[in-house]
Amino acid sequence: MNRHRLLPLLLIAASLSEPALAQINPFRGSRGTPLDAGDIAALTEATNRLLDRPHLAAGGKETWSNPQSGASGTATAGNPLQRKGMACRVVHYQTTVPGGPRPERSNTLTWCKTTDGWKIG
Repeated sequence: MNRHRLLPLLLIAASLSEPALAQINPFRGSRGTPLDAGDIAALTEATNRLLDRPHLAAGGKETWSNPQSGASGTATAGNPLQRKGMACRVVHYQTTVPGGPRPERSNTLTWCKTTDGWKIG
């Protein structure tokens, strides 16, 4: 994802308290139906569970769903890497949001472990 598209996603961080995915809505601004607050909360919880696993291996998955909106998806761990001296992890997202022209979407983000929790790297 290009960095210009991340700016609107990072603005969500100010309104949510979860350390990992609360920073962003990876599908904001796409042509499909946007994720709502309940979707973001479920996606945040799944990402936190995934990134906080001890000995997380590439391919590890967490699923999420929001019965109110019908949205669901997976967060899958990619390879670990180092960025600016921080331990980081690539996470691949598959999301289904019913009711739009593009119900299935995917995205990849890199998360880095900081003293304040996981942040987009």
